[in-house]
Amino acid sequence: MFLYLPVKERLNSPYIGDYCSFGIAAYKIPSMLRKPVAFVSDISVDKSRVRRLAFRCTCGQLDPIHLTDVVEDALI
Repeated sequence: MFLYLPVKERLNSPYIGDYCSFGIAAYKIPSMLRKPVAFVSDISVDKSRVRRLAFRCTCGQLDPIHLTDVVEDALI
């Protein structure tokens, strides 16, 4: 079983400076490890959009190897 959670990030761009964005981390449950098995950074500055995507990934039990593809499709 996998749990997908939004992750707040503080990033810097040479064009816009410092900004806050959200990524998604995938965790294997149950697991003794606290490290994510997959992570996609800087998906959106819209927290609710990333939260909804993470929720759909958890409900659909997305295999973490497909996380990047799902994020790309969601941004189109």
